Amino acid sequence: MLNFGIISTARINQEALLFPASKRDDVVIKAVASRDWARAKDYADSKGIPVAYGSYEELLEDPTIDAVYISTPNAFHVPWTTNALLKGKHVLCEKPFSPTYHQALELVQLAESRGLLLMEAMHYSNHPAVHQLIRELRDGRLGQIESIHTKLSIPTPPEGDIRYQTDLMGGAFMHIGCYCTHFIQAIIDRPLAMHSINIEQQAPNRADVLALGDLRAEPEIGNLSFNVSLKDRNLSSFAKIQGSKGSLLINSIFNPVDTQRKPYMDQITLRSDVLNGFRLPENTFHQSTYDFQLEAFLNAIKRGDFRPLVDSRNSRLIEQGKALLNPSFSRFTDPGLRLAS
Repeated sequence: MLNFGIISTARINQEALLFPASKRDDVVIKAVASRDWARAKDYADSKGIPVAYGSYEELLEDPTIDAVYISTPNAFHVPWTTNALLKGKHVLCEKPFSPTYHQALELVQLAESRGLLLMEAMHYSNHPAVHQLIRELRDGRLGQIESIHTKLSIPTPPEGDIRYQTDLMGGAFMHIGCYCTHFIQAIIDRPLAMHSINIEQQAPNRADVLALGDLRAEPEIGNLSFNVSLKDRNLSSFAKIQGSKGSLLINSIFNPVDTQRKPYMDQITLRSDVLNGFRLPENTFHQSTYDFQLEAFLNAIKRGDFRPLVDSRNSRLIEQGKALLNPSFSRFTDPGLRLAS
């Protein structure tokens, strides 16, 4: 039995961990921490969590906690992932787990040195259909990839939401653009660089609500692009891929499961001029991508396989995008790439 602790009382906890864990008998959510004890206690009582802590440090000091889920704002992912690993906890951290390549490598190396599992919560990629698609595309089912265009839109967050706050690393690019760059990088399994990025802000000094970007590969491929938005009415996503053998349109690539329907139903679909006989995995037992994510995390620990389940290359693309928007964001690190997955 694995004892989980949750760092923060964010809304994502319910869908990402609490509900998936409630369906399993090999994991228990034992504690939750907030920077305010009363908030932690109210949250714990409402969710049936046995222990509440009034600081993240207290939770990490609990020797009965085996692993932590970190759902803080983006700006705090690196420090609390670092602290958790130093305290001997396995870590499932919300995306993006690091805004810079250098910090990503440091976290990977720290986890490896401690014999601990570090996983970034790129939940979409754990769905069997998405996992198979990425593998098939990397193996050349469409031939040489000539272009990839990705799009992801989510409903407009309410006023005051942390996703509008630049000091917390909010915004469309950080919050959901990381999915698109992650997917493109997974298919184009060689060095990529952020070539350009443009954003739209609702007001000065507020995080972006729309981000458009282009990536470049070496040797060069055609258009590799993303379009992400925080100002839509519904959650929607797609990827258009052109290869030397034909084209592919994938609908709901980043939201492959309809979680509004009970039981959950897969909604990912394909349209291709060459892959008409290609079949996606079926009979996924009405699981969400978060169910598959937790299963992957727990199975790795059971196997004793603590290779980090992150792609540090994606952090490099995020760093480059942030630096293009704000040259003072950081100085680029070693251009060498490392896949830690």
